[in-house]
Amino acid sequence: MSMKLTMTKVRKFECRIQESYEGVFFELMATPSLLLANAIELTWIIVQDRKKGIGTAIMRELCEFADRHVAEIRLTPASKGDCAATTSRARLVRFYKRFGFVMHKHKCGEIPGIPALVRKPAV
Repeated sequence: MSMKLTMTKVRKFECRIQESYEGVFFELMATPSLLLANAIELTWIIVQDRKKGIGTAIMRELCEFADRHVAEIRLTPASKGDCAATTSRARLVRFYKRFGFVMHKHKCGEIPGIPALVRKPAV
């Protein structure tokens, strides 16, 4: 049985991640329209000390949280030119695919050419 996903639960989870992982910038977006669609958007995850498993640990926790609430996760990976300090969008896409994310087909109103990824909840 799944627990109802609410903005309060999303914010509590977001705060717990920020408190548990020092030096990590982590932000989720949970607008009412996303909650009605049973989805959360990963807006930011910036890990200063890469190659230490921190990003992997956070993504595992996020996926477990989403699965408990039967919610999909949506995100748009940053690119080298963004302010997010990534080295490569292709590297990020490979990283997210390890957690079950797949490329999302663009809908009207979305920006074509910028990859969007979606992870459906594990049932």
